Amino acid sequence: MTKKEKRLKVLKEKLSFYEGKLYRHMFDYQPDLTESIFTKVTRQDVIILNVAIEDLRQKIDKLES
Repeated sequence: MTKKEKRLKVLKEKLSFYEGKLYRHMFDYQPDLTESIFTKVTRQDVIILNVAIEDLRQKIDKLES
């Protein structure tokens, strides 16, 4: 396995992990009528996970091209 293939494998594993984490957050997320600290933290977590996922996808695309 080449260095590039190893890197792709690691990135794809991370992508799978973060996508799973994002889906769990979105599935568990049930907003209340009132804003709470938990709601804000959950929204921030979702934003951070989306950014991480997009970054990983870009890195994977770059390596695959």
